[in-house]
Amino acid sequence: MIKRAAVICFTENGRKTAEKIKECLDAQGAAVTFAKKYSGASDSIAEPLKTWTGREFMAREALIYVGAAGIAVRAVAPFIRSKAEDPAVLVVDEQGHFCIPILSGHMGGANELAKLIGGKLGAVPVITTATDLSGKWGVDVFARKNRLKIQDMRKAKEVSARLLSGKNIAVYLEESCRMVPGGLPEGVKLWPGKEGDTPDTVNRIRKAAPDIVIGIRKYTQWSGALYLIPKALVLGIGCRKGTGARQLEEKVLAVLEENDIFLESVGKAASVDLKKEESGILKLCEKYGWPFETFSPEMLKRTEGEFSSSGFVRAVTGVDNICERSAVCASGGAILVPKQAGDGITVAAAVGKWEVRF
Repeated sequence: MIKRAAVICFTENGRKTAEKIKECLDAQGAAVTFAKKYSGASDSIAEPLKTWTGREFMAREALIYVGAAGIAVRAVAPFIRSKAEDPAVLVVDEQGHFCIPILSGHMGGANELAKLIGGKLGAVPVITTATDLSGKWGVDVFARKNRLKIQDMRKAKEVSARLLSGKNIAVYLEESCRMVPGGLPEGVKLWPGKEGDTPDTVNRIRKAAPDIVIGIRKYTQWSGALYLIPKALVLGIGCRKGTGARQLEEKVLAVLEENDIFLESVGKAASVDLKKEESGILKLCEKYGWPFETFSPEMLKRTEGEFSSSGFVRAVTGVDNICERSAVCASGGAILVPKQAGDGITVAAAVGKWEVRF
């Protein structure tokens, strides 16, 4: 659900509708800014609408204009980047009769928000996106709800086009992924089939590569597939004191590339407590937005699994292995990439169980 939103109105009648919208979003736990821009309001904003829009467009997940659609279109036009980046933008007429998503209906959640606001106001949500109108599964909505990164928007459009034309699509889930019970949408099949499928159905699916791969790895044999990437990977990192961020980055990127793992799949980094103030690791994590989690030697020693052992590392840190144990400890899963060492740096990767809901 939307966490940060901005609402603006342009008339006194619009103010009453805007206040109801704010109440609706407040009840959902969103942080909402509320602006008025008309001469009758004592607290009307003085800055130009373009200035207000530019600031809020970058800072909010949703912008709601209570007024004419043309006002909103002209206001946001200079700031539009792509459907993967833009916030949801909606227009509600001042009487609260209609709620219209005009930008980021799927990925930004504007369609969903229009239905929520419509329910509060008794307004009609005016949805115009093709998959919604046809009742088809939307890959971009699915990706947003499951916090998956869409690797290629062009391929996402191709998948939607196949569904809209009445064709089935095949989806491959990596082994570490659990599908939440509830069934598959119409037109969506698991590759290479699922329990209960007839042999004929399984054979038809197996003849072609999957249309969608949901996971952290790149599969060279499926280069034409659309990849949806979860942040399910944990990097375990060890290094000599004072190792630079660039050197660490080069090693991490090399390990991911050598193992056909998407950089976008990294959800966090982990190490031993001794490294919690290690400047190079902290700078690397800051660059990529990775949380950095550290553990005591005692906790790492209690971590179950088969790990490579180093007497030197034990003598320095109190535990025989840092990168593998910390990756497993932070992920709650299993080693995917065992220790890779070089230039005073060790890197390992682990992945825990994760799930998707169709």
